[in-house]
Amino acid sequence: LGVQSFSLDRVLEELGAEPPSAAVPPLPEGPAAKRRRGDGIAPAFCGAWRPPSRHDSGIGTCAYEWIGTPLVLDRFVQVLNTMRAEKAMDLYRYKGVLCIRERSGMLKRAVLQGIHDMCEFEPRGPWPADQEPKSQLVIIGRNLDREFWGRLFDKTKVGVLDE
Repeated sequence: LGVQSFSLDRVLEELGAEPPSAAVPPLPEGPAAKRRRGDGIAPAFCGAWRPPSRHDSGIGTCAYEWIGTPLVLDRFVQVLNTMRAEKAMDLYRYKGVLCIRERSGMLKRAVLQGIHDMCEFEPRGPWPADQEPKSQLVIIGRNLDREFWGRLFDKTKVGVLDE
C-alpha cells in the first residue's frame, strides 16, 4: 500500500526530528521483506495445502413450483408428514407458500415453514380470485432425493389421482 505505517524515519520526519545517523548500520533484511519482494522461497507451510473442508457436500436445496393447479390438502399433509418422519434429521429447513384446495373445494393460501420435524402449516386466507393457483416449496437438507420427493409432491396436485 505504500503507507509506511511502521517507518521510524517517516515518523521522525513528521515530528521534525533528526533521522538516525548514517553511522548506525541498517538491520539485516528479514525473510518477510524478501517474500514481499518475491526474492525468498515461501516456507512449506505456505504452500497449496488446504485443511479438509468442514462443509458437508451432501447438503443441497430442492425447490418445487406448481403453477395452474392447487394442491389437495389431505394428500399434501400426508406426503409432508411422511417426509418429516423419514428424514427429520436431514431436513434442515423448509418453507413454502402454497395454494391448497380444502375438502370444501375452497382454495386457500397456506404458509409452511419448518426445521427438522418441527413444522408450522398455517392458512393465510382465501386464494385471490384474480391469481392463478401457484405453490412454491423449498427444502434445504442433507442427501435429499429431489426426484423422489418431487414425484410424491406432484401426486398431491388436484386431478392427478382419483378423489
